[in-house]
Amino acid sequence: MNQIIHKLKQLNKVSLSDLDRVKLMNRTDEKFCLHIDDLPKVLEAVQNDYSVLAIEGETIFNYDNTYFDTVDNQMFLNHQNGKLNRHKIRLRKYVQTDDHFLEVKFKNNKGRTIKKRIEREGFESVFTHDELNFIGDSTNYSGIQLEPKISNYFHRFTLVDKEFTERITVDLFPGFKNQDKEITLNNLVIIEIKQSKAAKPAVIINVLKENKIRKQGFSKYCVGRALLEEKIKKNNFKPLLIKIGKEYHN
Repeated sequence: MNQIIHKLKQLNKVSLSDLDRVKLMNRTDEKFCLHIDDLPKVLEAVQNDYSVLAIEGETIFNYDNTYFDTVDNQMFLNHQNGKLNRHKIRLRKYVQTDDHFLEVKFKNNKGRTIKKRIEREGFESVFTHDELNFIGDSTNYSGIQLEPKISNYFHRFTLVDKEFTERITVDLFPGFKNQDKEITLNNLVIIEIKQSKAAKPAVIINVLKENKIRKQGFSKYCVGRALLEEKIKKNNFKPLLIKIGKEYHN
């Protein structure tokens, strides 16, 4: 971790208001999974191409999520079965700032991710009347159908390219928890490259490929549930779960 912090100190810094130029609520995204020991050399290779978000001198921030689904797990099964035009619904807490949001993510059949969110007062898993309306307007689900399924937490830093066309999130130490079990993947790093258009490959993608790090689909909600629950359907996640067990879970 000290190596990662040292590498981040060497990057140029951008503010939260700077980052507003590249919100990318409608975007393409690609994910890559790597061992935490490989991250410093990736950061060193891109240090002249990206800046890092800094708030009051800090660059790494804690996130907490609560994911919701129907009683019969329609959202999880849509993803497991490879269905597009699918939703994820979560509460998100930015731990350092104590900001809270209700968020809806929609993956359409053209491979784009569209994200909507509204601010809320706290992190309790009870929806207000306005939030029920937001869910109903943004998805094909009723908020009263939904129940909390898992908690998810991680550390994150965010990179942005010089032209403010790419937003790169780098998640460390992802953890998952339900009422019965908790798992933290201390060796796993999840890099997500977000662009409004994928006409030009991001510089970091070339660096990752040079280091033999391949693109990897990764839903924190689905992977978390597949790791925590024995009986849930997880056929399509098994290759990733095997890789997690061998490489990232200690």
